[in-house]
Amino acid sequence: MSVNFLIHSPARSAIPEKVLDPDTEKSSQAEQPSQAQPVRLSEEEMAKLSGEEAKKEQDEAALPEHIQKMVEKLEELREKIKEEQELLDKLKASDSYPEEMKAELVTQKLEYIMAMQNQVIELTKNIQDALKEAGITDPGILLKALA
Repeated sequence: MSVNFLIHSPARSAIPEKVLDPDTEKSSQAEQPSQAQPVRLSEEEMAKLSGEEAKKEQDEAALPEHIQKMVEKLEELREKIKEEQELLDKLKASDSYPEEMKAELVTQKLEYIMAMQNQVIELTKNIQDALKEAGITDPGILLKALA
């Protein structure tokens, strides 16, 4: 009968516990954390790592400066419309105003939002015209500028 002594021997780690540098008597192996902590990246870091940021910069570089400013203004207007729409929703849900006053405030807010939407339409037309004048016909650039 043969006995396998490896089964009964204690298990050893493949990674040595300490590797000492003979000159400095310090451990050259980096300390390993007892628990792996997940790495959290911000949206900006994710965009940078995915290459979205570089792609956006290339697309913007393809546009003349005056068109870039128009596109930025378009983005600002769209963001402002979203904010105003949220305020309108809160106003509609609010019970802190009398009904007549609330109706008037809602009407004013709707008119303001509609005016900004008209500005978006006009600015979009102006961007299209400016792109035509600049001779930019690449559909990808056109879509990105107007999206």
